Amino acid sequence: MFTFGCEFDKVSMKQTLLTFILFCFLSPKGEAAELSQQAEISLLTCSAGTEIYSYFGHSAIRVKDPATHIDLVYNYGVFSFETPHFVWRFCKGETDYMLAAQSMRSFMQEYYEEQRDVYEQVLNFTPQECQSLNDALIENIKPENRYYRYKHFSDNCATRIRDQFEKALRGKLKYNTKNDESLTYRQLLDQCLPGNSWSGFGIKLALGIPCDRKTTFSEKMFIPAYLERDMADAVVVRDEGEVLFSKPVTILYKATPRDLTGFGNLSGLMSSPGMIVGLLFFLTLGISILEFKRMKRMIWFDFLVFISFGIAGLILGFLCFISLLEATGWNLNLLWALPTHFIFAFLLLVKPLREKLSWYLKYTTIILCLFLISMVFLPQTFHWLVVPLCLILLLRTGGIAFFYQIPLLFRRVRKSGIILKQSEK
Repeated sequence: MFTFGCEFDKVSMKQTLLTFILFCFLSPKGEAAELSQQAEISLLTCSAGTEIYSYFGHSAIRVKDPATHIDLVYNYGVFSFETPHFVWRFCKGETDYMLAAQSMRSFMQEYYEEQRDVYEQVLNFTPQECQSLNDALIENIKPENRYYRYKHFSDNCATRIRDQFEKALRGKLKYNTKNDESLTYRQLLDQCLPGNSWSGFGIKLALGIPCDRKTTFSEKMFIPAYLERDMADAVVVRDEGEVLFSKPVTILYKATPRDLTGFGNLSGLMSSPGMIVGLLFFLTLGISILEFKRMKRMIWFDFLVFISFGIAGLILGFLCFISLLEATGWNLNLLWALPTHFIFAFLLLVKPLREKLSWYLKYTTIILCLFLISMVFLPQTFHWLVVPLCLILLLRTGGIAFFYQIPLLFRRVRKSGIILKQSEK
């Protein structure tokens, strides 16, 4: 389905085994291992990938201590597909994620294979603060503490890291908010989502009114790139004054640029929702004109149109009213993608009911017209493809409900004229 602000990884046997060893043997007395004075803690930021779950990049914490041969990556973005009823719980927004640890070598190998950049920021923690953060991570990775309810905007792999840094520094971390932009959640997500892909289009349609709320400086850090940027600009208040929290960003791995030449072929055109929706609009327009000339409706085409919009409405309705996902509530796209279109599509196949259903077509036409006129004033921002989609539906509802009445009116006028002439004779 949809994930925002954080990549997630499948639980691997290596990660599970390493976490078990870390918990059971690293600290036999149930206490975190002592780090040396050489220990460093880094923020790792990974670039976006091509899969839907990796559009927003990823964040993790690296704990490195050459003296004790520790080089671990703590990852808050882990879940297991083996969780009972995983798909249903994920769609409902009831997915539990967890903290897991893996070796730095294993972590990097995944991004070599996926061809994604990895950046590191060594952070300005004192030895005592390093120990405090390491203790917190060891405590968090215990079986009774490692799971948490994932929330796209407020509780993900990036926000958990932000919170851990702030907790370890005990109020000494100060952010540079001078150049903070006033952006909504939707605008932030638009920066990460592919502009003309079916996955990006689907996610943008699923986002409701909550995504149009302005974010605070801290809230923007649900996106890993913003977490990286804000930590780089932050300072720590020390006895000697303010010092930069982050050392300069270093590139641990730079991926090979992706070849995008395939977008010029047929498969590339089919992967473009803008192209497909445009073709569907002109197809609908052509069929509607042809029907008007022939005075014969193509019921099969109406069935395909209404059942498609109905399925979209059912999905949006589920995400809006049943799912607990914080990004998909109160979605005004339901004003045009009515779930009732699904039922109406099948009722159209029953010939005796068609004339009796004209009220539904007129009602839908009025709603579509009002929506198109007022959409710029509504408290939700809409994808530009919503306009041609509404016009496709309007051609069918308006054409059936109103335009088909024009020839009947002409026939009645003509018939009345003939009757008048006959009476005059």
